[in-house]
Amino acid sequence: MTKQTKRVLFYSAVAVFLILSYVIILYAMGYKYSFSDNRFFKTGAVYLKVNTDADVYLNDKFLGNTSFFGNSYRIEGLLPGSYSIRVQKNDYSTWQKSANIDEGFVNEFSKILLLSEDEKGLEELDKEIALIFTTPIPTPKPSPTPSVDPFAIKKGVLTTTNEKPEKIAENVKGFALSKDKNKLTWWTTNELWVMWLSDTNYQPYHKKGDKELITRLSTQIKKAAWFRDDEHLIVDSNPSTNSKQNGYKVLEIDTRGGINIIEI
Repeated sequence: MTKQTKRVLFYSAVAVFLILSYVIILYAMGYKYSFSDNRFFKTGAVYLKVNTDADVYLNDKFLGNTSFFGNSYRIEGLLPGSYSIRVQKNDYSTWQKSANIDEGFVNEFSKILLLSEDEKGLEELDKEIALIFTTPIPTPKPSPTPSVDPFAIKKGVLTTTNEKPEKIAENVKGFALSKDKNKLTWWTTNELWVMWLSDTNYQPYHKKGDKELITRLSTQIKKAAWFRDDEHLIVDSNPSTNSKQNGYKVLEIDTRGGINIIEI
């Protein structure tokens, strides 16, 4: 082997080593090569947290189960783009979203709710719903400073009740304040809205005063209320009191990638 051949092999080996080292460092830093775009991207991730243990799918491919502690799951190494994410469990409702992944960003879905659909679970859910929509008979109690509801409806107009009332919405049939008093929902004949009364520090981020149309139903909304974690709403939109179905719907207020509606 001549000196020139040895020199070529040596420099070739050095070049390969440097290239591989560069690629390894990029991958270690969370970069991934996209052959369609012919360049490296900083990968993104998805964080899921569910109210029960469940199976996780990405683009219809099974990835694994949520963690034993916390029922969470993290999908890493995702190139920028749109992905279909599904969370499911036998005899439970299914949660599904279309998640748009941005470069170097983590999408968090930390309020995933699956409801039991077996006979026992539905019986317990019926009792829970009955308690939510049962209006207790008020007991008069003397109070030195009578409380005033911060919101009121007058002739279909929802307003604040402070010294300078502010109009929030028109054609309103009813409203409900979340337990933590950080969100307000109201409904018209067939629309359900939410307004944030304070900034949120979790995804999806909202500022105080943000208003968002959650859904528009084809049937009339009779009443609505906050459900469990104040990140979901339950709606009675049953068009007929003689219907054999309950007509209740549980909706998430996270509208990213479409909302999940659980029919009960």
